[in-house]
Amino acid sequence: MRRLAHILAALVALCFAQRAAAQYYTWGSDAASLRWETVRTPDVRVIYPDTVRDAARRTLFYIEAVKPSIGYGFRHGPMPIPFVMHPENFRSNGLVMWLPKRVEFLTSPAVDGYSMPWLKQLVAHEYRHAVQYNNLNRGVIKAASWLLGQQGSTIGLLFMPIWAMEGDAVMSETEMSSFGRGLQPRFTLEYRAMGDLAAAGGNIDKWFCGSYRDMVPDHYQLGYQICSYAYTRYGENIWDKVARFSVRNPYLFFTNPVALKKFYGTSVDDLFRATFSDLASWWASLPPQEDSAAPLTPLPERNYTTYRWPLPLGDTAVLALKTDFDRATRFVRIDRRTGAEERIARTGSVSTRPAVGGGRVWWTEYRRSLLFEQRVNSQLCYMDLADGRPRTVAGRRNALYPAVVRDSLLAWVEYRPDGSFAVVRTDAKGCERRTPAPPRSEIHGLAWDDTTDALYVLITDDSGMWPGRVEQTGIRPLRPGAYVTLSDLRAGGGKLYFGSIATGRDEAHCLDLSTGEERRLTTSAYGSFSPAPDGSGATLLTNYTRRGYRVAVQTAQAGPDTVAFARLPRNVVNPPRRRWKVVNLDTVRFTAADSAAQYAKHRARRYRKIPTLVKFHSWMPLAFDPFELVDEHNVNLNVGVTLVSQNLLSNAEGFVSYGWNRSEGSLVRAALRYFGLGVQLDVDGAYGGNQVFYSLMQTDPETGVDVYQKRPSPDRYYSVGAAATLPLYFQRGYHTRRLSVSA
Repeated sequence: MRRLAHILAALVALCFAQRAAAQYYTWGSDAASLRWETVRTPDVRVIYPDTVRDAARRTLFYIEAVKPSIGYGFRHGPMPIPFVMHPENFRSNGLVMWLPKRVEFLTSPAVDGYSMPWLKQLVAHEYRHAVQYNNLNRGVIKAASWLLGQQGSTIGLLFMPIWAMEGDAVMSETEMSSFGRGLQPRFTLEYRAMGDLAAAGGNIDKWFCGSYRDMVPDHYQLGYQICSYAYTRYGENIWDKVARFSVRNPYLFFTNPVALKKFYGTSVDDLFRATFSDLASWWASLPPQEDSAAPLTPLPERNYTTYRWPLPLGDTAVLALKTDFDRATRFVRIDRRTGAEERIARTGSVSTRPAVGGGRVWWTEYRRSLLFEQRVNSQLCYMDLADGRPRTVAGRRNALYPAVVRDSLLAWVEYRPDGSFAVVRTDAKGCERRTPAPPRSEIHGLAWDDTTDALYVLITDDSGMWPGRVEQTGIRPLRPGAYVTLSDLRAGGGKLYFGSIATGRDEAHCLDLSTGEERRLTTSAYGSFSPAPDGSGATLLTNYTRRGYRVAVQTAQAGPDTVAFARLPRNVVNPPRRRWKVVNLDTVRFTAADSAAQYAKHRARRYRKIPTLVKFHSWMPLAFDPFELVDEHNVNLNVGVTLVSQNLLSNAEGFVSYGWNRSEGSLVRAALRYFGLGVQLDVDGAYGGNQVFYSLMQTDPETGVDVYQKRPSPDRYYSVGAAATLPLYFQRGYHTRRLSVSA
């Protein structure tokens, strides 16, 4: 009996530890000022602030478009699940979580995305997780959910490893696009530099579990390579049979090895080695290439180092942002003659690349708001090179891609939570002029060219990515959109400089604004990035080696190649793989007619915060205090029942429990925490059980020892408590401090 209690306690601890895994934690509250709405269909419900109505409608349209094929390869399709949209967080992401089950979208487009609109990427990836969960929530696992609520279903997550879940979702994202995430040359960059992992031998756990010492690609990259190889080799999604076998035979515990052996005669180790042996053979068959750019900086032997966004500082120095495993991100000055390096200033988490002009460096950083976790801004910052002291620009919290115009004036991209982009430019009098981006498009770069005296942008929309010129009447395309990822836009001398995958590899390209001719500037062993003209005809950039990204310079005499326009890039570094028969979201357009039809079919309703404050999602045939368990790691179980609540907006959580034991009798407890106002409000109550009271310390006449005297407790004990905590979050540069004031 005692052992059973310990097992149940461990299960409770797993299910309610807020940070145990991505599926279990509170996502964080949005600003209290947001007004929420909801649109419901038979399969999904979209919950969103009224500021992002259009984004919510597009999301629902894309969900309905992919629903017939999102379950491709699995026996069961997606489960009915709500989608919750958070529009004020610049740290773009998406998650599928349990307790309660929902899909979370951070709607701000990723600054380093590829040539597919952000909402389409999210739908193709996150909705696939709803398919996986629905196939794992079967058999004995489904029965466990009757006993334990949604927390019982989380047991099914033990039967599909995280790398397989994310790899399968990246496959979905890739197959539902013209040239998606898994096909991007950067997605295999680190593996190509590491050589033949299959022939290296040794323990492969490092590649699945990560490392604090060495650079290891994440489980998205690992999972995609194994899942896509397995699909090509076996002609089906192997995780369908593995999941079905696992949920029917959970008593085997280690079900994945058994199922893989039973159905496919393989194992995870065999799949890993076969996958990377196949990849190594393909990469070895490609024509070898060397880096045409000459390195300016050596990389340390035993510390993975990243230099980003090099910019010229006169004729003899280069400014770059440097990051490694054991020190804060910092700006460094590199001497072009000797390679010597000098630190200028530390920074916080940089969101978009810097710009230099007029003796200043401009960049943007992620900054969380003082009160709300889901309000993360992109703050405009600057630094005078003379003193090396970072400063912030007051009121510029939604800025991206700063650009210096004529060495003194400033321009930047402004993103608003309603999903709209605009280019903001200041004049000599300090007045601002805004040029909006085309509707339902994303801006992914901004640069000023001194020859044409104009600003240029990179745009992503349903047609792919394209460069455009900012004019008084709007943004004019320089060429049609293509599903070719472009990045890190710079300009100078009548040319645009950017990274491109048009040739099938990550290379530095330039576009001549007078002729419209595009040229490839570099050849690379693995990849070249962030090109910037240095004013003397050469191009500064970074290229990749196994030890990280180093600063290099490409001379004009390298023999640039002309690149013809094409709607798709060449597919060079990816071996042939079987394709899924699914919808291509690049062909899906949300038109005005679609919008009108959807508004008529699915009417929006107000999503009120108070009636939805409590949502019981799980229960347990034992009485315990989940808050005490998580906060104090104290497990106190009694016979009884516990109901656990968390609302879909992630700003309220609570529980109600009834328990009984022989010494105390019945005990009822309840508690609620609310975070939606910035101030954390706690209310709790208890009734029944025993309470020990102590009098003041008295001296025992027999022993002469001071002791507390126990007083008898009342027959019926009750307590009610309330507290308010103001957690203040201060973030500036690389300093982050938190102050909590409680009452």
